[in-house]
Amino acid sequence: MLKPVKIILSVIAGLLLLIVMSLFLAYFFIDPNNYKPEIAAVVKEKTGKDLNLIGELKLSVFPWLGISTGPITLSNTTGFQDQDFATLAGSEIKLNLLPLLSQKIDVSRIVLKDLVINLEKNTQGVNSWDSLAPVKTPVSASINNNEEQLAVDSLAVLAVGGITIENAQINWRDQTTAKQLFFKDINATADSFSFDKPVALQLSGLIIKPDSHYKAAIEFNAQLIVSEQLESFVVNNSELQATVSTENTADKALKVSIAVANVLLDKPAQTIKVSGVKLVAGDIVVSADLSGAHLDDHFTIQGPVILSPFNPREVMTSLGIKIPALQDKQALTQSSLRFNLSATDHAIDLQELSLNLDNSQIKGSAQLLSFVEPAIVINLAGDQFDIDRYLPPVKNHSVSKLLSPFAVMALTTYALPVDLLSKLSVESQLNLASLKLNGLTLNDFQLNLNASHGLIKAQQSAKGFYQGAYSGHLSVDLHDGPKALLALDEKITQVNVESLLKDSKSKVQMTGLVDASLQLKGQGQTIDELKSSVNGDIHFSFKDTEIKGFNLQTILDRAHVSSDVMDSAQAKQELTRFSTLSGSSVLANGIIHNDDLVATTTTLHIKGKGTIDLNTEQLDYKLQAQLIKAAATPTSVEQLYDTPISMAVTGSFSKPSYALDVSALLTEKNKAKIAAFVDKNKEKIDSLVNKIDQKIGPGVGELLKGLLGKH
Repeated sequence: MLKPVKIILSVIAGLLLLIVMSLFLAYFFIDPNNYKPEIAAVVKEKTGKDLNLIGELKLSVFPWLGISTGPITLSNTTGFQDQDFATLAGSEIKLNLLPLLSQKIDVSRIVLKDLVINLEKNTQGVNSWDSLAPVKTPVSASINNNEEQLAVDSLAVLAVGGITIENAQINWRDQTTAKQLFFKDINATADSFSFDKPVALQLSGLIIKPDSHYKAAIEFNAQLIVSEQLESFVVNNSELQATVSTENTADKALKVSIAVANVLLDKPAQTIKVSGVKLVAGDIVVSADLSGAHLDDHFTIQGPVILSPFNPREVMTSLGIKIPALQDKQALTQSSLRFNLSATDHAIDLQELSLNLDNSQIKGSAQLLSFVEPAIVINLAGDQFDIDRYLPPVKNHSVSKLLSPFAVMALTTYALPVDLLSKLSVESQLNLASLKLNGLTLNDFQLNLNASHGLIKAQQSAKGFYQGAYSGHLSVDLHDGPKALLALDEKITQVNVESLLKDSKSKVQMTGLVDASLQLKGQGQTIDELKSSVNGDIHFSFKDTEIKGFNLQTILDRAHVSSDVMDSAQAKQELTRFSTLSGSSVLANGIIHNDDLVATTTTLHIKGKGTIDLNTEQLDYKLQAQLIKAAATPTSVEQLYDTPISMAVTGSFSKPSYALDVSALLTEKNKAKIAAFVDKNKEKIDSLVNKIDQKIGPGVGELLKGLLGKH
């Protein structure tokens, strides 16, 4: 029994002695530097790059079989900058001899010193590392499976004492965009590695982007566990910390951290689970729990994402972003967001979306259907939203600033790049209990927006619009190039004029109900071009309305056109009541032309025509008023009911002026009627003339008599 054992032990001892003697002979008689040309030739064949082993190669034997190098360079291929692809100041790697006898590989710590890698994309879009990628050749599935199993079996006996990377640097340059990105002062360590046991990983470095003065100092720590069969990978307690500074935040850097409690990758099941994700950037805190499946083929990732309440103003300040002046100084002071994320390799879906911005809450969903040709579907509903709070302060309010929601949307399209609009594909719906825009409130508001390949169509409605209703249609066509063709159609019914003008901060004072509609078209590359080209039709009809600021009846009475008897209530107020006021207009080059203004009061029938310049807000109207025939009274002037009375309305929206034209009364046709009127009221006229002479001076009264035909 003992003899076979002795024989086996003798054979093993002989083999060990032979191995040790061979290694010593190799150490003393074989110089690895003699193989530098062969090594360089193999690298050249495989990568197309020149390897230069500058330093001396040194062997070590027992108990570690190892090799150390001096400086090494690996050249760039033709077509890139005249610098090495990679350089290395020195490296060390050693193998423990004794474990080799049991078919185990025990590697001592691997050390790489001053590694520099230059990554680059040239003007043809070719990457400097493309030549390093192995050429893939089609092989049978059985061969692939055998090779994979062989790799697993080989790695199963691998043990690495650790890896150290000292003072490394990675440089990235893109010749097509002239952009650069540097990753400097890289120091990385990995503790002793063995399967199914946690390995501590540490990494630190500095990221620099020269063109934007961006800098980020990062530190990363984690524990990695790899299964012996390479079927599962676990990362525990990982944390990435970064101190970020830009040109705007040079004096106060932003600290960002991303912590993940657990990451589990199951290769056979093709699943991944990421638990306890927490991103902190200043006052912003984002948390999530995500899971993924089908990682090799059309992967999916899903899970809840929560953005905790934060102050947007403080975040913008920390990022060096200037906060614009807003109408409400308390706007952008509180916000939060949450949604359920579902993402694939080609789309993103946000469900159960809930956004809180200041005192507004909006819920719904948003989908990006394709990354290749962006297609967006949005469905949102909210309680109320005040857009005015987030707009710049308005110094001067006027009627011209009474812009409808569609007019604002039309102007917004001109602030977006044409290329973006022409490629945009959007299908969206927004419902709000209340929307405020330009001081106007639209209740029960609904917006449907569709955009596809340069054609934008939108429909808006508000069932509650100042006791009436609002509806509109907008079309923007970009098929003719950068000059967008715009069509706008809007309508309001039974709207309370007084409330509408009050909320729009207009100085015009009117009451009553109005029905109005407009159809506008225009084309232009800029907003100014659009304004100059806009044309269309406007129709309006007022009922039971009052215009404050002037009393038409009083103006006529003072000119002695009407009787001396006036309505007492109307005489005490500077207003004119109209039972109807309607007309239609044509808009061209920013000027509204109206030729069929019609209005009626209790005593007058009025026709008019004129223009309104929207650019200067100037009025230029000519009105003709005709008395409505009434029963004769002792002081009435029924004989003048068919005489037209001319009036000019000029000035601006906020300060209109009215001038009566009495020259029409002094024609030959009306002299007889005027003479009869003067004869009937001789005593009153003589008394008036005497008073005028006493107050103004002699001669004025005689002039008035001449105008009235009494010499």
